Parts: sequence; C-alpha cells; structure tokens
Amino acid sequence: MHRLRSDMFLLHAPSVFDFRERDDMLFAYLSDSDSVNVTSVYEMYPIGWFSIKQHLAEHDVRCDIVNVASLMLMHPELDVEALIGRLEAPIFGFDLHWMTQCHGAIELARLVKRVHPEALTVFGGISATYYAEELAGYDAVDIVVQGYDTLEPVRRLTEQVLAGSRDFRSIPNLVMATPDGIEKTGFDHKPATNYNNAVNDWSYYQRTPVTPLSSKLIMTLPNTGCAHDCGWCGGSRFAYRNIMDVRKTLVQKDNDLIVEELRTMGEAAKHTSIYALQCYSENKSRMHRYLDAVHEFGYRSVHFEQFNLTPDDTLKKMGESTDAYILLSPESHDPRISKAAGRGTFTMEQMEQWIPRALDAGVKGVMIWFFIGMPYQDRQSVLDTVAYSEHLIRKFGGWPALPLICPMVPFLDPGCRFFEEPEQHGYRIIHRTLEEHRQAMVEPMWHRRLNYETRWLSRRDLQDVSYEAIERLVRVKGEYGVLPGEFCDAVLATIDETRRVLGEMERALTLDGVLPASLRAEVRAYNRKILAYSTDQILPMPRPFGGRWFDDVTVPAELIAEVSGTAARTVSGRA
Repeated sequence: MHRLRSDMFLLHAPSVFDFRERDDMLFAYLSDSDSVNVTSVYEMYPIGWFSIKQHLAEHDVRCDIVNVASLMLMHPELDVEALIGRLEAPIFGFDLHWMTQCHGAIELARLVKRVHPEALTVFGGISATYYAEELAGYDAVDIVVQGYDTLEPVRRLTEQVLAGSRDFRSIPNLVMATPDGIEKTGFDHKPATNYNNAVNDWSYYQRTPVTPLSSKLIMTLPNTGCAHDCGWCGGSRFAYRNIMDVRKTLVQKDNDLIVEELRTMGEAAKHTSIYALQCYSENKSRMHRYLDAVHEFGYRSVHFEQFNLTPDDTLKKMGESTDAYILLSPESHDPRISKAAGRGTFTMEQMEQWIPRALDAGVKGVMIWFFIGMPYQDRQSVLDTVAYSEHLIRKFGGWPALPLICPMVPFLDPGCRFFEEPEQHGYRIIHRTLEEHRQAMVEPMWHRRLNYETRWLSRRDLQDVSYEAIERLVRVKGEYGVLPGEFCDAVLATIDETRRVLGEMERALTLDGVLPASLRAEVRAYNRKILAYSTDQILPMPRPFGGRWFDDVTVPAELIAEVSGTAARTVSGRA
C-alpha cells in the first residue's frame, strides 16, 4: 500500500468540491473566456506555491504540492477521501485563489480534518488575507497566514510544528480562532525588498512530453501588487492598500531569481512557451534583461501582458528574443468605458496605428481582450465591441490582431475599488461575506453565482449578452477563416445547448423550485461532457488533461490506481 509522507502538503481543491456528482448546477461553457487551458473547476494552483516549496526546501523542510482538482478531472473514479488517507503530514495548506476555490478548499479542509484530526490546516493568499477573520472561524481552518509574501511566516510555522510546539504567538501575520475568539499575531511581515525570495524550479517539467495537443507552458511572476489601479481587480493599487495595508503597492522580485527560474527548464526551453504575468508593471531595464534571458535560454515563445502600447525599442527586443505575442486588454472599444475600467491609456485609433509597428518589429501577434461587466457598459455597447472586433479582423486578417471577449466571472474581486465603493461606480454587490460566496459557487446557473451587477446590466443580462457576444464573435471568426469552420460549428452548437439547458433549469426553478429528475440527468451528462477536456481558441481543439505545468506530478500512478474505483472502495472497507 503506497503512502506519501511530507512535512507539509499544499492541496489545490476544485472550485466545487463534489463537482463530479453535481446534477443541480451547470458548469456552463463560455468559449472565449478559455484563455489558459483550464476548465471551470479552475484546476490551476497559485504559482507562488513553488516559492513556498523552494523556500522550505532551503531550510530542510519538505513541502509537496498535490493538485487534487487536476487529479479528479484526470481520474474520474478517484476516491478523494482514500487519497487524503494516504497523505501523511502534520500540516496541510490550501488556497482560495481569487475566491474561485472558496467552496472546494474549505470542503477539502473539512475532509482532511476528518481523516487527519491532528493535522494543522493553513490557508493563505490575497483572498484569504481579505477574509482572514471569517475564514479562521470555520471549524476546518486552524490558521490563516496573511500577506503577499508568506515565505518566512510559513517557514517558522512549519518548523514550530515539526519541533512539537503549537505555540505560534511569536510568528507574524497569523490569524487563529481560539475558545476566547479570534487571535492575531500582528500583520507585520510586509517585505518591501527580497519579495518572494526563492527560485521557482521548473526542472520537474523538463521531461513532460510535447504532443500536438499538449505543448509546454510555464509562467513567470516578477512582482506582486500593481502600479495600476483597475477598479475591478483585487491586485490593483487600491486593493493592495486596502487588503495588505501598505503604501508601496508594487513589490518586485529580484531579477536574478527570475533569470535563474528560466534557466531551470534546461534544453526543454526550446519546446516551451511562457505566459509572462504582470510584466505590464515592469520597467524597461528589467523587461529587457528578461528578454535577454529568454533569448539566451532559447524559449520557443512568450505571451506578454501589456496595459500600454509597448514602445518601439521594446517591440524590437521582443521580436529578436523569441516568438513574441502581446496581450492587450483595453476592456472596451469605447474610451469612456475603457478609462472607467482602469485602462484608457490609448485609443483604438492609436492601437490600430501601433499594431503594424509591432508586427514589423517581429511580434508574431497581438491578442486584444475585451471584458463584459464594466462601468457604463450596456448591451448595445457590448455588441458594438463585437462589431469593432469584426473591423479588426477585416483590417488585420485575424490572427495578427486577434480580438477576444469574455464576461467577468465568477466574481468581482473582494477588496477592489468597485467592491468597496460600488455605488460610486454603478455596481451593486450581491455577495459580500465569504460564506455568501461559497453558497453562490453552487448556484444552479452561473448568472446567480455572480457577486455583482451593474446599473447597466443585471446579472441575467450579463449572462445573456455574454452568449450573444461570444456567439457573434465566433461566427465572425468562422466567416473570415480565423477559426476552422468545424470548430466554430462545435462551439456554436455547445452555446445553443448551454442556453437551452440554462433556460430549462430557470423555468423549472421558477415554477417548482426544483429540477426534475430528467433535467438533472441532462445536467449531469452536460457537466461530464464539458469537464472531459480542456480547450482554448489559441489551439482550437479539445485536449486531454495532462501535460500542463500545474497537473499533478506528486502522486505516483500506483497510488492513484489503489485509490480509484473498485480498488479504493475495497481498501477503505466500503465494498
């Protein structure tokens, strides 16, 4: 019988813990919101976990990451309770990950507490910091570690537990429930330098095979916080001041550490793409050094997030370094909406003049993201954005300047300006507490999961116009040959099916308050089909799970076999 032992396990839960059995809620397809090859189970864990793992290793503490969400998708017969029973450690860590895991993570922590009652359950991250006191009040949660950099508090906490002590009063940034109420140790660890001071080691990913349906993709994160102030974002300048209680809202990682991270892919770099997160806050010297490292190590391609129109010298550097792609997110074609959303640093006319310069400099393509759910944005404005997207496709041929559109789901980030000051910006907040968000995650239809609506679009309007816009944009891409006709037909058929099932669910709930057995069977079949593969419009085809950087590499195949299907039920005594 296989068992895994560690000093600490970091467990990434699915968004909804029992998603495989749900026949009372729809994991609805959204098409253009597919951008990084994940499902609505949100199986990608925080990249900061690598830093925790490495930092603990440097102090002779073993930390292992188990992606329970990914395992549940890849192995539908996996018995999660049996799996947790085979993991032995004094500490288990969890993430809320922008609130997407607020249901699944707490339910998984409850399971850990049931199977390992003596183990310590620890939560951290931005959302956990915002909801620290409420989160610490759950019986499944022992400790919440606050902060944007928790390496040292987690190290000290882990070493204390391994030494046999549960007295954590000298460790900063902790929030704990005691019989006398919530106890805090002081939110004092807020490093302005040496942020995230560890090298994320990608060497484990070198051996993952490259197939036509599964290419290598890693991510880099050079900073935390932001120099920008987008009102909907929980990582913005306003939000960091609000949540982290700091004045300096952009804290950068040592560039040498980022270069060393890139080095760890070795020869596999030439088969690897990078999603360069938050490089929109990087200055020119740091950005150019990053590009030099990308070129030196031979990475195949990089996707760069940019909030401004990248200057010509950096465009040239990008084009010389790798196959470079730029992700712009003006949010709307309308400058009034774009500015209200926190962008508005360039007009569409300026962007259209800039795109040829970017392409001439060697940039392979520009992806232009539009969002649904912004201030002043009504149904007609969304459809006007789709019409403008068609103009871009006509003018630039599609892939060189590729427009995408998606709704802001499932939540407006708690702690952001629009969440804290909704009336001033035309928002109404429906779910405020952590528990309200947890219950929202298991609402039958996704528009009822949304924690916001705007003065211009109700939650139901947001759902309807999202499908209207996505459907129209997919048709346009098919008409102009941007996407294969067969793929577009499949997307449109799935959208039609999704809207039909959502409509039937709404009618049943309105008339009877419950879903009939026949409809529940249809919902279950739909969910299983939608969650059977991952997809996005960059590689427009269904892809089997596995081979992504965040897919689990900790649990061996032999153990998975032992805790799956009939074997698991026999071993656990339930057969």
